[in-house]
Amino acid sequence: MRSYGLLVTPAGLVLVLAACGSVSNQAADAPAADTPTADAWAASCAPPAAITTVEASDAGFGNTCVHGQWILQALNGTTMPAAPGRPDNTVPVIPMSIPIGYDPFDPSSTFAVHVTGSGQQNTGTTFAFAQLTASLNAPSATQIGTVDATAYTGIQFYAIISTGATGARLTVGDLYTDPVGGRCTTTPGQPTSCFDNPGAQLTVSTAWTKYQIPFASLTQIGFGNPSPTGTMFPKNAITHLKWDIGIPMTGPTAAWELQVDDLTFY
Repeated sequence: MRSYGLLVTPAGLVLVLAACGSVSNQAADAPAADTPTADAWAASCAPPAAITTVEASDAGFGNTCVHGQWILQALNGTTMPAAPGRPDNTVPVIPMSIPIGYDPFDPSSTFAVHVTGSGQQNTGTTFAFAQLTASLNAPSATQIGTVDATAYTGIQFYAIISTGATGARLTVGDLYTDPVGGRCTTTPGQPTSCFDNPGAQLTVSTAWTKYQIPFASLTQIGFGNPSPTGTMFPKNAITHLKWDIGIPMTGPTAAWELQVDDLTFY
């Protein structure tokens, strides 16, 4: 998995998006900016509504369609679990045990994804990031596909999202913004740069909250390759989901915490 893509929001926040494998069978009617992995536009499946109930101490999850993994990426600062240094700054996230009744939306739940961090800071021309990713259809590094969520309205999950003023955003990678689609370039600062995933700002919460994010509500920041949005969002070409922590333009990122349970389409 790779992280690039600088963007500045109107609120003066810097967010950096990353992409991680997965893909669909839309016609590739535009020249490829980067070479896609295998035949990314042809490797797709229609998933059941439940992506993962997070009921095991295993970073991987799956069903008849989904082959995913929880991953944390961060550059500098501190995180739990600890993200390593370059080149990927990536660590698998193993769900943690929670007591019965801890998640009021699923009182029987016994595990949840739990990551924390602080202190991520831009230095010179290097831009920091902190991101929790759920890949969706990537059985291996050479077997990368999409999920076809045409039958669904959006993404639902239960979560605690506690951040400073920079907030957090859910983004949905697709074949227009993920390098595996071959329509964008991994070179930063280009009109067709990858990782400008359509996304939505998330309400900050210190208690468990039910989130429903319609696909039609997703918008791009605008720093990279265009993806269809609104009612034209490519629901049949989704590669991954990502929770992005906002990074301030200057100074360290305030302490943040994400807990996620019961990830589904709805």
